[in-house]
Amino acid sequence: MAGAIIPIPPGLMRNLYYPLRKAEYVTQAQMRTTNIKERIIERDPTFGIEQEAKEKAEDKDELVEVQTKLLSPKRATELISNILPPLLVFYRTPIANPEPEPTPSEHAGRSINAIGGGVSVKPGPEPVLQPQKIFGSVTTADIADSIKAMLGQDDSGARVVLAAEDISLTKGESNESSIESDRLKALGDFEIEIRVKGGDAVRRSVSVRAQD
Repeated sequence: MAGAIIPIPPGLMRNLYYPLRKAEYVTQAQMRTTNIKERIIERDPTFGIEQEAKEKAEDKDELVEVQTKLLSPKRATELISNILPPLLVFYRTPIANPEPEPTPSEHAGRSINAIGGGVSVKPGPEPVLQPQKIFGSVTTADIADSIKAMLGQDDSGARVVLAAEDISLTKGESNESSIESDRLKALGDFEIEIRVKGGDAVRRSVSVRAQD
């Protein structure tokens, strides 16, 4: 500790010397290591209180500023509905499906009837087309990132808070095997719902197409 140790009125120390870094308070540790026990030094009871109050006020102002930037659920829903196109397109590399082998029922369905030299063939049932699987699924996080990128091109849209949990995939009989929890695992067209917390659902279509 350098410099002289002198008593200073608390108000003068608090408002002038300490803010300008021209003086500093003597700590209890410094009191024990220096020969100043004979001095009568009055402790400033308000030391640190003003700074703490100032920091709390700044934190409160910052919180108010952040809250004013957040959009209401209704306004966020309107922006999503107005900015997003009807169809969101993603590209993935397809996985080649193996050639289906004829089933015993298909063999049994083929009958030959020779009448008067003619031959008739009874075809078997049509093979069921399997979904075209893809390398790398399209997740709700991928969809959320794409939506946020579109919203970010608008000043107001950039203020919309959107997460993967706000997007749900709609299952149907035709695509049930292509949807697993929060991801699309095959090529095709799908329906999604986008719902920010406290807002209404916005419905859009997602198309997963083959990467060239």
